[in-house]
Amino acid sequence: MLTLENIHKSFDGTVVLEGIDLQVEKGEVLALLGPSGSGKSTLLSIVAGLETPDRGRVLWNGRDLAAVPAHRRGFGLMFQDFALFPHRDVSGNVAFGLQMAGWALARIEKRVTEMLELVGLGGFERREVGALSGGEQQRVALARALAPQPRLLMLDEPLGSLDRALRARLQTDLAAILRRAGQTSIYVTHDQEEAYAIADRAALLDAGRLAQVATPEELYRRPASAFVARFLGMDNLLPGELRGSGRRATVETALGRFSAPAGGEPGPVTVLLRPDAFALGGRGKGKLRGTLAGKQFRGSQLLAHILVGDTRLAIELPSTAKLPDIGQPLTVGFNPTEALHVFPND
Repeated sequence: MLTLENIHKSFDGTVVLEGIDLQVEKGEVLALLGPSGSGKSTLLSIVAGLETPDRGRVLWNGRDLAAVPAHRRGFGLMFQDFALFPHRDVSGNVAFGLQMAGWALARIEKRVTEMLELVGLGGFERREVGALSGGEQQRVALARALAPQPRLLMLDEPLGSLDRALRARLQTDLAAILRRAGQTSIYVTHDQEEAYAIADRAALLDAGRLAQVATPEELYRRPASAFVARFLGMDNLLPGELRGSGRRATVETALGRFSAPAGGEPGPVTVLLRPDAFALGGRGKGKLRGTLAGKQFRGSQLLAHILVGDTRLAIELPSTAKLPDIGQPLTVGFNPTEALHVFPND
């Protein structure tokens, strides 16, 4: 459906996007993920036709959209602030784009009813938007964006203004609505948990370049670089030295020597020890002895900080885990083939 070829964009000599190649398939929800300033919104604006790339092409079913203005691309946009019309009721807001497109009244009424049922607001047609909750307003904005049957729906941080609990509930609802509608979508967010919940695939941007494009599970289980791991909240990153090759490869770190995943050139590397790959009591082929430096209760999880020599590690454990007092010794085990990722240094 949508193809981006070698997209470059700079503003006042500052490179914002560099060599972006990306595809979005029919019915797919693709998350554009990354920290602030990584180029997510600029890329979305280029797709929408609101910005022009310095180099590269935006294609729809193989057709170059360079000469097609934004209002003729058949794409929909939904923003964080919802931008609902306060002087129109719910029905009037959802109907707005259809009226602009010249739809017949009977067809508009039928479509508005369908869209409100889809987003779980059946019977809300005559409600005033100012009397709705934040979550209900978000659903009205989504119904309005979906009503004209856009070829592509682009959502720019649509849940960003909502509180955490409501945002978590609406993530699941929004994913279900987009899939029921079969809506091809690009979803911009800086929140990896939001991307995990909503997207079929995620494209992670790092300073204007694609760091990794993968399903949410692949992104989490097999990060492609130290940047990806750190962005996803995995901070157990250590300098190391990769030695040997193939099944005999090992990596030297301040915590000791471990078997290394196959592949990679010998030399200086960065080693990730996954925080979710440890168990108490030294179970596993790898074993670390240290002291408990801190712990945080996180509902279903405990985040334990363990000091091994001068190295501080974060370890995720079930909330039922029995930990010693702060400052007391602690032994943990892990399987190096599951816990270790080795990244070449930049």
